[in-house]
Amino acid sequence: MADCILHSSWSCIFRLDLDYQPSRKDIMCSLIMFSLSALQALSPQSVNSVDVFYKEYPPSLETLEQTNEVLGEFTDFEITYHIITDSASADLIQLYNLPDTHFPFAVIVNGRYSAMIEGEKIDFVHFPLFMQGIGRHEGNWSMTHLRMVLSDTSLLMDENTLIELDESGETECLGEDT
Repeated sequence: MADCILHSSWSCIFRLDLDYQPSRKDIMCSLIMFSLSALQALSPQSVNSVDVFYKEYPPSLETLEQTNEVLGEFTDFEITYHIITDSASADLIQLYNLPDTHFPFAVIVNGRYSAMIEGEKIDFVHFPLFMQGIGRHEGNWSMTHLRMVLSDTSLLMDENTLIELDESGETECLGEDT
């Protein structure tokens, strides 16, 4: 029956007979088909995603709170949260080439955490700049950088390339044992 309606609808649109009076059903079907085509053309072809990796310790949770405020400004991303110490996260940590040693926080946008912003390579791994002085795992990203990438994902680099931090002589993260 749907084929018949579809056929009837399209024949109504392309019919050359000027005396033809389309039925209400033909008009409605034509409008529905046109609307569905327009919606399909306007909808994004892929879903934007954000994976947030964190630990259940105060410094990481503070970063998570600030990150969530930024993520809340963007409704077109599917957000998934992962606890770093959970064994279920191990495969994703490896997949995204995140540090196989201790790291407290990471934000992965569309499978990538490295971006080129205003000529500087930024990695959304370790603590953001507002956490400077925490002692370990100080990254080079800010909430402004995160907003920029969420607004323009073309800033993301094709490959995740994390620079190893020199953490010799640094103190442990507050509230956490390694």
